[in-house]
Amino acid sequence: MKRIAVLMTCYNRRDKTLRCLSSLQEGWEKAGNGLSVSVFLTDDGCTDGTADAIRERGFHFPVHILQGSGDLFWNGGMINSWKAALAEGGFDGYLWLNDDTYALPEFWDDLVKADAFSLETYGKRGIYVGSTKDLETGTFTYGGFNYVSKVTLLDQFLPPDGSFQPCQAAHGNITFVSQEVVDKMGIFCEKYWHGGTDHDYTYLAHKAGFPVIVMPRYSAACENDHLSKTRNHTMLPLRERMRLFWTPKGYNMHNTLLFSRRCFPWRTPFVFLSGVIKLFLPRLGYGGYLKLRKHGI
Repeated sequence: MKRIAVLMTCYNRRDKTLRCLSSLQEGWEKAGNGLSVSVFLTDDGCTDGTADAIRERGFHFPVHILQGSGDLFWNGGMINSWKAALAEGGFDGYLWLNDDTYALPEFWDDLVKADAFSLETYGKRGIYVGSTKDLETGTFTYGGFNYVSKVTLLDQFLPPDGSFQPCQAAHGNITFVSQEVVDKMGIFCEKYWHGGTDHDYTYLAHKAGFPVIVMPRYSAACENDHLSKTRNHTMLPLRERMRLFWTPKGYNMHNTLLFSRRCFPWRTPFVFLSGVIKLFLPRLGYGGYLKLRKHGI
């Protein structure tokens, strides 16, 4: 493994984007492991001068700034960056990196070790999952997980424990995908609107027989900024709930159904019914759902 393409997308988070790139560069230079890095970043209509700030700051690896349409959201922006990296060619793998995620120095060494571990243990390269923690509390925020219930999709996260842990799926905050995986799986599904495609991709790669491995130490710092969908949704009037039902950053029923059809197709009718109940009877719908999850069903 020699050449890595870092895939990013951004929208009006200039300071966070700059901090993300700076943390990436600092750890990469300290590691000194000979990896070549190129960043492909989609500016999806930023109005806060993100692109100009990146150019002014300057980095020690190439940062290719790509112009988005303004409505790509996370999935579309990452696909745009991924396609640009594929067009350049010659990369051994692709690092998904959120622009609010700040790489820790040990990430680069762990990435090289994960690649060696995957080859030695499984005889193939795979997906190497970086875990993130809250910078203030040190608590786990994002990373790899297993599904312990196929009814509610109750998941169990796998925080770093000093070993390489296999998992079934992962968040895409700081996750590396080997070229071998891309050769068979392609890139993100273009039908997703916003989030969820990282879970889809990693789970389907796992089902296809590729190792999906949680790295032994925390790879980055990232705040968990996902507000409680349950609390917010139940407090809204029906008209507002209906407006948010299909929107990319609302309940996003489109992505929920798409994920079910692609990964757990037998669940799709139940997922749709559950969504309708949550829409019209939010307290009853979410209450029943949470009770099922509590009991691990």
